[in-house]
Amino acid sequence: MKFDIYKIADNYKLSETERQVLQYILTNIDSVLTKGVRDVATINYTSAATIIKLSKKLGYTGYVDMIYRLNFIVKNHQNNQEHTSDITSFISEIENKKIEDFISMLIKHREDIIFITATGFSDSIADFFWRKMLVLGFKCIKTNSYGVYDSNQIGGALVIGISKSGETESITKVIDYASKNELDIITFTGKPENHMAKKATLNFMILDDKELDDRNLTANYFYARVMIVMEYLLDKVMSNL
Repeated sequence: MKFDIYKIADNYKLSETERQVLQYILTNIDSVLTKGVRDVATINYTSAATIIKLSKKLGYTGYVDMIYRLNFIVKNHQNNQEHTSDITSFISEIENKKIEDFISMLIKHREDIIFITATGFSDSIADFFWRKMLVLGFKCIKTNSYGVYDSNQIGGALVIGISKSGETESITKVIDYASKNELDIITFTGKPENHMAKKATLNFMILDDKELDDRNLTANYFYARVMIVMEYLLDKVMSNL
């Protein structure tokens, strides 16, 4: 299986050689587990130093750490394919406390201005829920404008951010501004360890079947799951008002 690492390569500013090495490792993860850094370097016509530099760029402590962590991601990617046919099963896996915290936060901000931010494929999800929350009577504004969040002159109190990776710069910058201004932050991301999740008051990790398909070249149910979860959560909120 060939993985689409377009955004990973772009976000971490990988060279063409580094992209080739990363793609090789992901595609051959089982055999790479038994190879040393020099073996992988030789196969890819590069140096061990280049591969170690790659591991550092990606945030790992070194080659071995990178290999074992990427192995986990690939195996998780493969296992998640088994869940694609049962699109609602994951709701029961959401912690009750997170659901209760979401309800409390939305009720707390019932009369406040709420921002929604997203981009790319997530933008259409944000657009849907901006309209849905307006219909439900919330004062909701959908915007990615840095100035709105930086100065917060509008007086927003809560921001809801949606991002599959949780690392998209145009959205993480918005979340950083919101955090600086001490707004409550709710995020929906495809994995628990990411920039947005760390900044969030409350983060929902939504199952991402294709973590290694950056450009959504194949079927991906992450976005559908976000919509289902948000519909479910908003229904709970309205039932408690």
